[in-house]
Amino acid sequence: MTFRTWAKLLGASFGVAALAGASQLGLAYGLGVLRFSRVVEVTARDEWIAQLAWVAWFAMTAAAIGAVVARTQLPKRAPAGARFVPAVVAGFGAAAILPLTMQPARAAEVTGVDPVFVVGACAALGAAVGIFAAYAALRSAVARWSILTLTVATWVIALVSVAPSLRPGQEPASVRLGVLDVSVLPDKVVDQAALFTMPALALISGLVIGLIARRGRHSLVAIALSGLPGPALLTVAYLIAGPGAGADRYQEVPYWAAMTAAGAGVFGSVLAAVFRRGPAGSAAEAPPTPDRPPLPQRDAQPHSAIAQAAGGPSANAPTGPLPGAGAAQAITGRANVAAARASVAARASAAAQRPEHELRPSDTGVLPTPSFDGFTPPQPRPGKENELSDWVGGLGR
Repeated sequence: MTFRTWAKLLGASFGVAALAGASQLGLAYGLGVLRFSRVVEVTARDEWIAQLAWVAWFAMTAAAIGAVVARTQLPKRAPAGARFVPAVVAGFGAAAILPLTMQPARAAEVTGVDPVFVVGACAALGAAVGIFAAYAALRSAVARWSILTLTVATWVIALVSVAPSLRPGQEPASVRLGVLDVSVLPDKVVDQAALFTMPALALISGLVIGLIARRGRHSLVAIALSGLPGPALLTVAYLIAGPGAGADRYQEVPYWAAMTAAGAGVFGSVLAAVFRRGPAGSAAEAPPTPDRPPLPQRDAQPHSAIAQAAGGPSANAPTGPLPGAGAAQAITGRANVAAARASVAARASAAAQRPEHELRPSDTGVLPTPSFDGFTPPQPRPGKENELSDWVGGLGR
């Protein structure tokens, strides 16, 4: 790879990752999803922890998005090192959200917690995990599909949850990562949504992406794991933030739901992998892909013994039609057999009309064999020296 290619690749990885992280933070601040500059009471500490999950998830998805865009600058036959280096650079680009989150956290007051350090640690851990997410996005197409699908779906759920609070006179709503927190719904429905939103989303996305990967003739392992990358980011984000300790289980319920999201995504993709396949011949007729190279084939050998035995062309056989062979080619195999049988019958009829002393061995097919006692060599019979040659010669008649 040339210096110019490396410059474009690393520049796209770092710049796009930093831009993706800053854009998501700006949208979260504007919608009220993140509110660091406030006093957090002890009873509302779980709401503070829920925001930490958002911060870690923003860093991971920013690194993955940077890798997805940087892949357009990556040569097709790039080595493994050419994929790992942009992933690391994308992680550093995602780490640009550290000052963008630590600065607003200076105005927060959380009892017994240093808000600046906690927010910075969550963002740094998210950027570190984002390196692996970026590497997966650079290596596998199904990983890119899964990450982008879950990122878009999570943001759609967040926008739906925030929409009722955007009306005039409404206070900003507390929105948890991957949870349908719609304030107009009953509390019981919201609690159930906190438990089932992420697993259901992971299951559906894993099944759909697995079917798409299977239609694209990916390997069985790639299809079975196609539902893992996107839900895994949600799981890791909640692992970084923690389950909380509130009596109302505000953070604990989505925490355990996130722990099952990765498994639900894999379950959906495995269902797509083991789903009933088509006829066995369809795989052999499929065009070759980078994951499925064409099978090696031997060159045709028309002059081999097998080809000659099968009626193939011979080295000494004439390639063009013989003179006068047009009438002979019109005779079918069945006619040839009938003619041969008629010839044998005619010879047998002629031999039956001869006297017995005029019959030759070729007419009867019986050769007289002299007696042999095991010690005395057989003596030639007088007058019968040419009998064997006559019999052999009679076969050709």
